[in-house]
Amino acid sequence: MYRMAYSQDENTIVYLDKSGNKHIRKGGNLSWRINNPGLVRSHSHYAFRHGSIGSCKGFAIFSYPEQGHMALAAWLHSKKYYNAPVRAIAEHYHPKNADAFAAKLSSCIPVSIDKKLNTCTSIEFQILLKVIEKLCGYELVGNEEACVLPKITAKIENKSEEDTYLIGTDLVLSKKEAMEWVKTNRLDAVIIHHKNGSEHLRSRPSHCIWSIQIPEEAISPTLGEIQTLIRAVGKKKPGQCIWGFINGILNSREGALESAELISGYTDNEEVLSLPNDSFLLGAKDAGVCISLKIGIDTPIVSWAAKFFRYLLALSNKEDPTCPVIVFAHSQGAIISEHALRLLNADERQKIRIFTFGGGSFLEVDSCHPDSHNYASENDLVSSVGSPYFRSLAVHRYLGMKEGLTEEAVIKRWALDDALLYLDSVDSFVFESFMKQRINHYESLMKKISNITILDPDPNCYVEHQFCRECYQKEVKRLVKKYKGSSLTAKIQEKEEELLYV
Repeated sequence: MYRMAYSQDENTIVYLDKSGNKHIRKGGNLSWRINNPGLVRSHSHYAFRHGSIGSCKGFAIFSYPEQGHMALAAWLHSKKYYNAPVRAIAEHYHPKNADAFAAKLSSCIPVSIDKKLNTCTSIEFQILLKVIEKLCGYELVGNEEACVLPKITAKIENKSEEDTYLIGTDLVLSKKEAMEWVKTNRLDAVIIHHKNGSEHLRSRPSHCIWSIQIPEEAISPTLGEIQTLIRAVGKKKPGQCIWGFINGILNSREGALESAELISGYTDNEEVLSLPNDSFLLGAKDAGVCISLKIGIDTPIVSWAAKFFRYLLALSNKEDPTCPVIVFAHSQGAIISEHALRLLNADERQKIRIFTFGGGSFLEVDSCHPDSHNYASENDLVSSVGSPYFRSLAVHRYLGMKEGLTEEAVIKRWALDDALLYLDSVDSFVFESFMKQRINHYESLMKKISNITILDPDPNCYVEHQFCRECYQKEVKRLVKKYKGSSLTAKIQEKEEELLYV
């Protein structure tokens, strides 16, 4: 998952993934911060062999605690220690006070400290590993923090007030607050100091900050009936699916129509209806006004989205009740869909298939039609703001499967990591019971993320969020192919044509 890591300060470790995103671990014990339960030395070839990605105070930093656990086991199997008594381990960890460390080992393990490691049974060896890790401080103390640092999405320029900054998709900070977040390792950005004493915020390489201007004139919601406000691209064809689209934030009218036209193009120019989330939302036609939604200006977009869904359902019922209603929602469109669904009744929700791409949040399982699904590129962090925990689980499942692991093996890895971190007992029965409980826990979570798919990113793109990106368009094409012409009317017409031909 991570390509490198380093120590930011005495209490903080920074991890960088292959997309250049910063992940922070702060607080807690050192062995927890560096994912190195047994504090294996960084210069050891056992550390490199098991995936060391950095060094802190002479100890290796790993991506996962499982790697550190395996490195410790391999180190204990070396000739120097495997043929030596347990006491030699104490001399390594505390050469100046080996007797005290040996006494702690002796009180926690079921074997003599004079016993050689190569004569230990597998259970005794595992207990020894567990005790060493506990003595190295691999346990929670209560002040641990682990997170991916958010980036600045846009600088919001307001002539009448001080500029503010949009963080992720739904948090706005003043310049002073944003700089404080950078200084305290809560925001992924750079502070530039000028000779005249002024300070400015900049993004790190490979990330672009939008510059948005908010108009000073009053902004009022657009009025009108939903059918007069909906934009349509393509041509209505008999028996076609009811295609809908809701664009995300920072989309102009033209940009939203281009996305809808992409969908229409895959359907052989069938009609696609788009909810105007730019000009309709706040009564303006430029993308910058969409930011107003995020800074507290009231908008009717959620209620209008519910009307949009009902309008699509009405079209389906009018022509053919079996005609699927398919809605593609991008970025903020997923958040709008999530809230709008709550305004529909259960029967209405179950008739709408919604597919989100780079969503600001993930739709929950069973929130609408069972076919509905969430897609996010590995390099698209927008969903980490609205659904951070579920996205993190989905990404770790995705990365584990890319390693060649099955879903069952991924769950066992998570359960083992928890056992190393949380379990105090060295009793084998307790260990097995704990593992079963954690496996059951993660299996239930897997059901909750069963409607989330992390997509392979473009290797040449560090930040991948636009709807037009190939990784998203590939899925749109597949979904269009799956549902196109699947209504009852189309099937009847197809059958009649076959009979005429015969």
